[in-house]
Amino acid sequence: MRGVRIPQDLNGEDQFVLGLSVPRLAALLLGLLAAYTILHLALPVPLQLGAAGMAALAGAAVAWIRPEGRSLMHWVVAAVEFKFGQHITPGPESTPKVDPKQGTEAEPKLINDRGPRLSVVTYQTPSTPTQPSPAAPAQFADDVIELPERAGTDAPHPATDIELETVEPAPVYLGGPQVITFFSAKGGTGRTTLATEVAALLAMKGRYRESPSSRRESLRVVLIDFDLASANVSARVGIAQPTMLDYLCDLTVPHPDPRDYIVRHQATGLDVLLGPSKCLSGDRAELFGVPQAAHILSTLKAAGYQFLVLDMSANLGNLETYLLETATRIYCVVTPTAGSVQSLYRGVEALRRLGLGPKLQYVANKMRDGFNLSEPMGDLNGSLVARIPYDPAFDSAENRHEPLALRGAGASLEALRHLAASVYPALQLPVPSRSRLRSFAWLSRSRRAG
Repeated sequence: MRGVRIPQDLNGEDQFVLGLSVPRLAALLLGLLAAYTILHLALPVPLQLGAAGMAALAGAAVAWIRPEGRSLMHWVVAAVEFKFGQHITPGPESTPKVDPKQGTEAEPKLINDRGPRLSVVTYQTPSTPTQPSPAAPAQFADDVIELPERAGTDAPHPATDIELETVEPAPVYLGGPQVITFFSAKGGTGRTTLATEVAALLAMKGRYRESPSSRRESLRVVLIDFDLASANVSARVGIAQPTMLDYLCDLTVPHPDPRDYIVRHQATGLDVLLGPSKCLSGDRAELFGVPQAAHILSTLKAAGYQFLVLDMSANLGNLETYLLETATRIYCVVTPTAGSVQSLYRGVEALRRLGLGPKLQYVANKMRDGFNLSEPMGDLNGSLVARIPYDPAFDSAENRHEPLALRGAGASLEALRHLAASVYPALQLPVPSRSRLRSFAWLSRSRRAG
C-alpha cells in the first residue's frame, strides 16, 4: 500500500496457529485430511500421490494465498455470483438499449443491493408507443403509464412536438424506517459532511410509490445532529435555529414534541433537527441521554420518515452505543492517513465486540491519487462502498452554508450519488425515458396501457 503504513501487529483477524485465523486453519486441515484419505484409498500409486498432493496444495493455497488481501475462496464465490447474476438478470434491465443521440447500444446496469433490510420492487414506465406492438411482453400488462395532464395555461401547443421531462425512478418502497449513521473513532474524517450530503441527495432525488398504481412521492428524510459536543450541521445547511437545546429546555408545555423543532431546508426538501447550540458536556451532560434520544427516534419513525440519517460524535459512550445499536447501517469513515487507518481498526474492533459487525459498511473520504486501501479492507473482511475524492469544493460549499449536492458537479458529486445509492438502491435504477410525442398525440392519450 503506497502512502499509508499500517501499524505493526494491528490487524482485523484473530490469529490462532501459524499466523492463521480459525477459518483459514480449518481450510488447511481439511486439505490435509483429504490428502490423508486419498492416500488410503485403493487407487494406483501415481493417481494417489497426484490427487493427495493436489488436495494438500489446495488447502495450503486457501490458507495462505490472499490476492488483494482476500482469500481464494472469496474470489471464487465472487466470480460465481457475478457469472450467476449475469444469467438471471431479468428482461428490461438486461436488454441493450439504444442511445438515440449516438446510435449505439448502451450497456445495461446491474443493480445488486446486498442490504437485506430494504426491498425495492422496480416499477417500469415504458416509453409511450406511437403504434400498438403485437409482441408486447406480458409482464408490462399492468404497468401504469403517466401521461401529461390536460392542457392548461402553460401547456405546450398541440401542433408542436414536445419532449417530456425525464424524472427519477419511483419504485414501490417496502419496509420500515431506515436509520443510517456515519461513525469514526477519529475526528476530522468528514462524518458530518457525508451525513449531510447523503441526506440531501436522498431528499432531492429519492422517489417512491406506496403501490404500483399510486402517485410518485419524494422520500421523507430527516437529518438529526446528535454530536452534543460539537454540532455543526447548522453551518452546512445554513440554518441556525431552533435546535435540540430549545427542545430540551422548553418549559411552555409539559411534554414537548421533537417534531415541533424540526426545520425544513427548502432548497433540498430535507428535514433537519439541529444539534445543541452549546456544548452539552460536563455539568450539562444530564440534559440529554439515552431516554431523550429514544423518544426522538421513536417519534420520528412514527411520523412516517423513510430514512433517519444520524450525525454523531467520535466517542463510544452510552448515547453513541445506543445510536449505533439502533442503526440499520453503520458507515465507517476512513481517510488515507496512517492515524485514520489505525483508528479504523480500533473502531471496527470495538463495534464488533458490541455485536454490530453485520451492520458495518466502509467509506473512504478525501481520497487522493496513489492511495490504496485494499490491505486494510482485506484485513477487516470488508469492501469500500464509495471513494469520495479530495475536493476543495466541499470547503467552498461549507462556507456558502449549503450542501455540495446543490451546485456540485464532476467526480465528487458522482461519488456521493454512488454512496447515496448504497442507502437507497433506487437511485441507481435507469431513468425512464419519455419519447417525443407526435403532433396531436395528446388527443388519444389514456391513463392506463395494457
